Amino acid sequence: MIARVTAALLGLACLAEGQTQIRIASLNLDKIFGPKAVEQITTQPDLRLADILLLQELVDGEESRMPSAIAHELGLNVVYAPAYRLNAHFDEGLAVLSRYPISQMKVLPLAHNGLHFHTRVRIALAVTVDCPWGPTRVIDIHLDNRINSEAKREQLDGIWDETSRHTEPFIIGGDFNSGNFLWSSHLLPLPGIGHQHAIIDQEMARNGFRTPLGAGPGTLHFLGLKLDWIYLRKLHALDSGVTPISFSDHNSVWVTVVKPAVVKPEGAGGTSERQ
Repeated sequence: MIARVTAALLGLACLAEGQTQIRIASLNLDKIFGPKAVEQITTQPDLRLADILLLQELVDGEESRMPSAIAHELGLNVVYAPAYRLNAHFDEGLAVLSRYPISQMKVLPLAHNGLHFHTRVRIALAVTVDCPWGPTRVIDIHLDNRINSEAKREQLDGIWDETSRHTEPFIIGGDFNSGNFLWSSHLLPLPGIGHQHAIIDQEMARNGFRTPLGAGPGTLHFLGLKLDWIYLRKLHALDSGVTPISFSDHNSVWVTVVKPAVVKPEGAGGTSERQ
C-alpha cells in the first residue's frame, strides 16, 4: 500500500511539473491480414490512443502490406522486421509504430529452440524513438511458447547486450509467452509447476526493468493466461491495463508513462533523477 501511494504521489509530482505523458501499447495480432483486419486494428479506440505501439505476429506480403497499412491509417511512423517466412504469401515479424521519429533499428537474434512442430525463428526488434523528453530505446519481443525457465533465460540473454549499451530511458514489451507451465518434451504442459513469469520478472529486475502490469485480466483468450507485458527503465508508470480485443486471440496491454524529473537534492550541488 505504501509503495502504491508513493508511486501515485510521484506521478502527480511529474504531472505538476508539466511532464509529457506517453501511452505505450502492445498486441499480438495472431497473423490477421487484409482490409477488414486493418480497419479493426485502426478503429479500436484504445489502440488509437497509443503513442508507441508494439505489434507481434504481424504479417507482411504482396497480398497485404499490414505494417505500412496500419501505420498509414493511424498516422504513425513504422519499422518492421520479418522474423521468418510464414508461408508462400507472407513473412511474419515484429513492428514498432510511433507518433515520434524512429531511428537506429537493430534486429536482435534470440536463442533457437527445436519444438517438434511450430518451431519459429525468434527475434527482438530494437529502435530509438525520439520522445518529447529525448531519445528512448524500445525493444519489441516475442519469445517461444512450450519452453521452460532455462530456455526462457537463454532467449532473454539475446537482449541484455543491447540494454547495457544504452543509458537513456528504455521500454521492453511484447509477447513473453509467460504461461506458468512446466513443459515435457515441448509437448505436454504441466500447469502450476513452472514459474515462467517469475523468472522473466527476475531477469528483468536484474537488468533494471520493472512492469506496472500485475493482477488483472489475462491477455490470452485461452484460459485467461497472462503472456504479454511492458517493462520500463528510467520511466515512471502513471497507469496501466489490459484492453479486450475481439479480432485477435490476445488482448492488448498498455502503460501510460512519464520520464521522472531531474531535480537537485537538498543541500547538494548536483542533480538526481526521481525513480
